Amino acid sequence: MKCLVTGGSGYIGSHLVQKLLEAGHEVAILDFRKPPIDVEWIECDIREDLGSALKGFEAVFHLAAIANARSTSQRPEAAYLTNVLGTVNVMQAARKAEVGRVLLASTEWVSGAQISQEVDETVPFSLPDVNTSYGATKVAQEMICYSFKGDFRPPDYAPDFTILRYGIPYGERMWKGLVVRNFMDQAERGGRLNIMGDGKQHRGFLYVGDLCEGQVLALDPIAANKVYYLTADRPVTVEQLAHEVVKHFPAEIEYVTQARVEPKIKRVRNDLAKKDLGWELTTPLATGIERCVEWWRSLTDEQKDERYWL
Repeated sequence: MKCLVTGGSGYIGSHLVQKLLEAGHEVAILDFRKPPIDVEWIECDIREDLGSALKGFEAVFHLAAIANARSTSQRPEAAYLTNVLGTVNVMQAARKAEVGRVLLASTEWVSGAQISQEVDETVPFSLPDVNTSYGATKVAQEMICYSFKGDFRPPDYAPDFTILRYGIPYGERMWKGLVVRNFMDQAERGGRLNIMGDGKQHRGFLYVGDLCEGQVLALDPIAANKVYYLTADRPVTVEQLAHEVVKHFPAEIEYVTQARVEPKIKRVRNDLAKKDLGWELTTPLATGIERCVEWWRSLTDEQKDERYWL
């Protein structure tokens, strides 16, 4: 298929582009940053009218967004312009170009607003529980996909969609602020890494390559107009991550007072992705962390200090 990846110059996007190419697809990137991969590059900002930029593509993976949850709280206006208006612009351009499907990058963070302690794709939202700007923008992105199918019915055209709720990926090219990257930095430079609280906080941590394999599989027609959780089979705690990292560095783990309240993420089931897409996680935590460490050690000090990661 001829695929476009918005945000394809970024951390997850660049891995997805590689996986699509390996699967034999034709791929282009839409981003305002130059890609780290030698593919067609459409230099655009999704906050602006995209015109005919999506013409000729069969599938659009929409990853471009402000992905740092703390940044969205500090700059909510920027987050809404990028995540919400940007998604409207992508859907509008996809509609005009008659793109077959838009595959939206959502997040398991939305599970915190679902009505249950253990959730899957069928559990509804409790809107009063959407209590972060980041979560609000991701729920809004999902609703925009549904709304286009409702607003533009035959003879008008609206693209099909697939909503992919990501777990928390770790892997090469991580940007500053992600926990595994922070742990490696602390362990290497200071000989200790800090865990806020008791370390029992859990997330659906998974290796970025496994996440991107799931996204490629979601091109299957069975995934049209469906929602999937692409997250870990079982929760991984921050403490588990820390212990894997210190296997590679002469560093100690130190527990410190938790400085902020972390959003609650429920226990999430990924059964539908396994059933429909045949998706399986194949990278054990130890292997994934080892790959991260190899990548980290390949960087210069200057590269490790860069604010943005490609």
